Amino acid sequence: MKHPAAKIIFFVLVCSLFTVSALAQITIMEPGFRAVVLNSDLSDPQDITVFHPGGVYGANLFVTEYDTNTVSKINPAGNKSVLSTSVIYPVAILFGHGAFGNHLYVSESYSTDGNIVKVAPTGVKTTFASGIDSPLDMVWGPGGAFGSDLYVASANANKIVTVSAAGAVSDFLSNLDRPSVLAFSQGGAFGEYLYVTNTDDGQVVRIDANKNVDVFVTDLPRPIGLAFGYNTPFGDFLYISDKNTGKILKISPSGAVSTFADGFDGPVEIHFSEGGLYGNDMLVADGDSGRIVRIISLGTPTITITPFPGEVGQGPFALGFTVSDPQGLSNLTDFHFLYNGIDVTEAIVNYLVASIVNIDENSVEFSVGGITLPSGTHTIEIVASDAEGHTGHGKVTYSIQ
Repeated sequence: MKHPAAKIIFFVLVCSLFTVSALAQITIMEPGFRAVVLNSDLSDPQDITVFHPGGVYGANLFVTEYDTNTVSKINPAGNKSVLSTSVIYPVAILFGHGAFGNHLYVSESYSTDGNIVKVAPTGVKTTFASGIDSPLDMVWGPGGAFGSDLYVASANANKIVTVSAAGAVSDFLSNLDRPSVLAFSQGGAFGEYLYVTNTDDGQVVRIDANKNVDVFVTDLPRPIGLAFGYNTPFGDFLYISDKNTGKILKISPSGAVSTFADGFDGPVEIHFSEGGLYGNDMLVADGDSGRIVRIISLGTPTITITPFPGEVGQGPFALGFTVSDPQGLSNLTDFHFLYNGIDVTEAIVNYLVASIVNIDENSVEFSVGGITLPSGTHTIEIVASDAEGHTGHGKVTYSIQ
């Protein structure tokens, strides 16, 4: 929907505000992107997650540092502080939601009998699930036929397991070859599959809900991380880190492989965020160099929404979001406000305009007060596009008990 009022309903953060330095040695093969170091003071960083689902954790990135048994947090200015030093061999990290609660989950990748632990905002660790051999990655089930449990790559056992909200571990699929990283596709051209890097075979395989396995890409030197660029300026492609070559590879839905970026030093995980400060960025844990690298899209809209899910209960609250564009709001052409997947823009556009609290040439801020949500799960997604065809997304999910 292109509404006349849409041009005053958009947001983009100026990408260079919260970065450390440009990386001359990293080459991006496509125009419109730039690599910067967010932090270079890490000890073998493995995985990244962005604070989104719980206000008590603060507006930080969270990183696992394998060599020092540390979970660290990085603030928007790129400064690191330690959250916990009690997580042993930490690798995978993500935030929970729904029945799993707004907790920070981390894998302890013992060769045998590894654990999934919860780390509180104070750094205190509690065991959530155990008995998983070398848990290298975790991803939430997308619902539907796959369910909503936690999927875990048990690398040394050559299998994938699921973990329920009660912490019960069950086998999902065996006879893989060192599965390392997992990512669910979101339908469309990539279908509805669980994509897995079989690192030792140099393959990416995909698994359907009936547990049928299909080789999607092969003959890769050493694929580790993978993530979909869905709803980002990076497009609907699958991105893979290759640890041996230092490349980030771009995979089309047909399986065609091209190099997106080169010059990394042992890249491990790739992360895309659902909105927020890093909502239009690719984040890479560059293990051997001890860096978190941020690849930003130049001039692309980005949407930030508050409050965070952990800050919303049954009482009324004010929904805030900011929209800006370094080229000016007049460069924005399209806007959509979705509630639980339904585009409600046309119905509420006049209310949104009345909720503007601040506006200048490049940004506009909204505060929509008096919102009360019933029990259940509620998703708000805001999408903005500019005249050059860039699209920014912001998304937040509130679980009301």
